[in-house]
Amino acid sequence: MIKKILLSALFFRLILSFGPYHPDLGNHLDWGIKFWQLGPKNFYENLFWQVSWANQPPGTIYLFAFIRKIYEGIFAIFWWLNLKIPLFPSFIIPILEKRLYVCLIKLPAILADLGIAFLIYRFVEELKGQKAAKLAAAIFLFNPASWYISAVWGQTDSIINFLVLWSVYLFWRKKSLPSVFVYFLSLYFKGSLIIFLPVILILLLKAKDLWWKKLLAIGGSLIFLSYLSFPFVKWMTPIPWIYHLYQDRIFGHQGNMLTANAFNFWALIFGIDFTKNDFGLFLGLTFRKWGQWLFVLSSLPVCFYLLKKKLNITLVFWSFAIISFSSFLFLTNMHERYLYPIFPYITILMFIVSKFNLFYLLISFNFFLNLYHLWYIPDILNFRLIYTPITIRFFSLFNLFLTFWIYLAFFRFLRLKKI
Repeated sequence: MIKKILLSALFFRLILSFGPYHPDLGNHLDWGIKFWQLGPKNFYENLFWQVSWANQPPGTIYLFAFIRKIYEGIFAIFWWLNLKIPLFPSFIIPILEKRLYVCLIKLPAILADLGIAFLIYRFVEELKGQKAAKLAAAIFLFNPASWYISAVWGQTDSIINFLVLWSVYLFWRKKSLPSVFVYFLSLYFKGSLIIFLPVILILLLKAKDLWWKKLLAIGGSLIFLSYLSFPFVKWMTPIPWIYHLYQDRIFGHQGNMLTANAFNFWALIFGIDFTKNDFGLFLGLTFRKWGQWLFVLSSLPVCFYLLKKKLNITLVFWSFAIISFSSFLFLTNMHERYLYPIFPYITILMFIVSKFNLFYLLISFNFFLNLYHLWYIPDILNFRLIYTPITIRFFSLFNLFLTFWIYLAFFRFLRLKKI
């Protein structure tokens, strides 16, 4: 049955993948081409790009370069068939030129959606049984929070979230050392889930492995991934090179907008205004610093209980869910899709925590409204007209209301379970 759910979701996404794609995907297409044109050593040094300069780690660049070669190989086969077989339908060639590369770029995120759903199935199956597990996987797969981002937008958020959920699954199976590598692998593709580093370190601290094995898992993972980047290194050795890449480019130049279209705390106060940056001052601190402090303070309770209490997998899900929501609400320069990381965990929680269904429904709906804002695809009955300065503040306020809801549910869980 789970195979039928996964295949249905895959078929649904493949159909959507032939449709429109978000303008940001132009970066991914260009980076795959430029990798082979420039060579890896000159890739990050390049100044001229079709859309924007490369601001993602080597893992993402390797992936897009690999997809580019797959596209070229498939296209070459069809071109050969077109030349050698007189009755070959030549109209296929321009279709492949226009759509195939885009569909292939979307494919890894689509497959990662299925991977997340399968891991959700495995968690819920053991905790609540097979029937609940199938329903949980189906709910995640057909929630617009997943398919709209991967199959329509073509964004890669599901890839890194699959790796982090896989890391959690490995911890759960008492394979803490490989789980550390899988988590760092997610950062090698994209740095945004560094927000989960405190939880990963707490889980590693509480694991029963010898301390030197834990240090080896961290150090070995970082060294291996640094040297995996060797083809890109031009001016120094791999370890300092990748350190400066993350410091100067991945984290250092990701923009300084107060909100990058996220319906969060900053949108509630200032609205969606891309001219406002996060260097403005309030009581002597920049908005960026205020956002970081608010995020830390709102994340501390779950980290405290995770560190203090006996390790419990449900408590781990709560930790990831609340940290995801807190980062989206309070950090500056947040994009609309950065609420995605909460959904694997609240999908699981919905089946093991009572009275959580309505929260899941409301946050999913509000998230989709946020995704649809500014990229109105498909444009249905001028639905874009619902977005006004007042309604955007209302949607942002509603997310803050949901913050209180999830905290109340969390403390209710602690009280009832007596963890």
